[in-house]
Amino acid sequence: MAMTATYRWFVQAGRQVRKLIRRSGFISRSPRMVSALTLPEERFLAQFDLREVSALVRQGRIQAARSALLAHYERQVARWPALPRTYSSALYTLSREELVTRAEAILAHRFTLEGWPEVELGRRVDWRYNPTPDPRARWTRELNRHTWWVLLALAYAQTGDERFARAFVTFMRDWVAKNPPPEQKDEEDPVWTLMGVGMRCVNWTIAFGTFYRSPAFTEEAKLTMLRSIYDHARFLYLFQTSRNHLLRESNGLAHISLYFPEFKEARLWRQAALARLDEALTKQVNQDGSHIEMSTGYQWLVVDEFQRTHDLLRLHQIPFPRLTRRLERMYHLLAYLIRPDGTYPQLNDGFLDSREVLLARLRQAGERFGRGDFVYIGTQGKQGTLPKEASVEFPDAGLYVMRSDWTPEARYLLFDAGPYGGPHGHEDKLSIEVFAYGTPFIVDTGVYTYNDTDPFRLYFVGSQGHNTVLVDGQSQVRRWRAESLRPRPAPGPYATWVSRPAFDYVVATYRDGYAPFRLTRPKEASPVEDVVHTRHILFVKPDYWVVVDELQAAGPHRYQVLFHAAPHIRVRCGPDGRVILSPPSGTPALYLIPAEPHAVTVGQQAGSEEPIQGWYSDRRHHKVPATTVIYEREGRTSTTIATLLYPCRDGTGEGVTLEPLSGEGGLAFVVTTARGRDYLFLSREAGVRQVGPYKVEGMVAGVRTDGKGKVLTRFSWEAR
Repeated sequence: MAMTATYRWFVQAGRQVRKLIRRSGFISRSPRMVSALTLPEERFLAQFDLREVSALVRQGRIQAARSALLAHYERQVARWPALPRTYSSALYTLSREELVTRAEAILAHRFTLEGWPEVELGRRVDWRYNPTPDPRARWTRELNRHTWWVLLALAYAQTGDERFARAFVTFMRDWVAKNPPPEQKDEEDPVWTLMGVGMRCVNWTIAFGTFYRSPAFTEEAKLTMLRSIYDHARFLYLFQTSRNHLLRESNGLAHISLYFPEFKEARLWRQAALARLDEALTKQVNQDGSHIEMSTGYQWLVVDEFQRTHDLLRLHQIPFPRLTRRLERMYHLLAYLIRPDGTYPQLNDGFLDSREVLLARLRQAGERFGRGDFVYIGTQGKQGTLPKEASVEFPDAGLYVMRSDWTPEARYLLFDAGPYGGPHGHEDKLSIEVFAYGTPFIVDTGVYTYNDTDPFRLYFVGSQGHNTVLVDGQSQVRRWRAESLRPRPAPGPYATWVSRPAFDYVVATYRDGYAPFRLTRPKEASPVEDVVHTRHILFVKPDYWVVVDELQAAGPHRYQVLFHAAPHIRVRCGPDGRVILSPPSGTPALYLIPAEPHAVTVGQQAGSEEPIQGWYSDRRHHKVPATTVIYEREGRTSTTIATLLYPCRDGTGEGVTLEPLSGEGGLAFVVTTARGRDYLFLSREAGVRQVGPYKVEGMVAGVRTDGKGKVLTRFSWEAR
């Protein structure tokens, strides 16, 4: 009870902080930053709530007050419960030799950042230099987040080599001298973006604690750094942004407030940080655990940020029970979204850490929360408890996973029917990924770049880079709607979802128009508004999927159904419009089989630059050709394009067919395999219908027969 009361006090106090301070006149409604670098020494020393230091300042003994302050930190740093961890988890996996090699490069002013080749900055560092074509200067922003200070700190901790300490002090003093804080926030300033300030707070805390006892870290250097740390906290307290940026800002502010509680304003900083984080749990995280930006990369980033806060507060014995509960839900989504090989689909923007790092985090989450299923998934079945569910829905995210089992051989399809997700969103409504028998076959093409001036940015964000339908060669354009760029929690469901032992079924609709894709709407844009795309997916467990695209329109259009193969996949066209996807060895394989091969044309593109098509990116600034299979049908108003996705370990897909049947008030098909025939029916209305030789009942129904026509199983469902 006492812990919960403490948590509530922090949150409630934080919500009142800014109101009370504004009433006192201490902060104006348009606050201006005044740097501690401009304060006389006695005024700066007066910012610390330390009895001895305050007494010495009042006596005018400034040098003695300085010495008392630094002696206090000499004792305090040794008592810190632990140093925080930086944002780049990969640094902690480096060997001593790798650490030293990278640190040596920094001594020579050579930097490798943001996936770009190494850049040598010369003897005098220009902290605003941008060596890339990116107008947003992301390389420069990363340089100024100072993660590489942690690299120097880790190398120093392992070797004791004073060269690393001297380099840190030189860099720090130069940076502080050249980069005083601005009076107002300016998110276009690559040095003082609020997210960058928050990240620096964590990295600076690590550097301050690691180098404190080095002879290179002189008294003057320590005081200079403390002034700038104070500036960082004040800047974060006065200003804030939104979405995932706000989390890093609040986390940085919380770090300074807890590792440097000697500042008189530290209590206010802590209250503000926790209040913002508490509000973010409501405004940024859905009930199903999904983050509002609808990205696997940013889901992990936000989880890491909340976990960092959770660990920080636990170290300092501050409870935050609501955060604990919400974190578990967020991990739940990540655990059950995972592909059979332990990797993740690349949904929307965002870059992912390595498979090994993310699996380890899932395992650790399982140990923290007592979730044996997380441990099982994180260890790929070596430890923990087998999850009770294979197929799952995340209704607020609009994500639906159809999975046969939890083995590496599982058949897996991900369907994305969710909201856009803000500025990091992609035009991927109704897109899919398919993985089977240990092989990724159909994949999201990735991100590649955040540079809006790069023409490939349009491809990777637009529908051309996703497994959905183009209309007249044009993309979805949800991004052009103002509400799409202002994501907020919006309870689903975004689709109708049914999961039963014999089948999974999902259906969702896109109706927001098509146009040549641009990141912002051109004045002359005239989107196609009359087309409504509804995609049905039926998983007949554990064998195959039928994907049915219904396209309703007032006039004739050209429709293209896209399937993006993974880059290592070989694509072969067979008879009757079927396409066989397989790795170079030939097995396993995924067969794409159209229901009406005479009504569609099949094509493929790989590595095309005019128009851009057939590319895949697995990391920043890196892309490779990958084949896109295109089924096209044109000249029709409303039409239906049905495709069977049939995975197999060997060549058993050669004789498989998908044929349309006449269905009363719905869509009917028969799938023929070596084992027999499956009669399938989909409808928007319940009732009894004739499908082939069988009567079926429901909105979704199926009859499985053997080679002699004997009924083996039946399934059905209708909405209640």
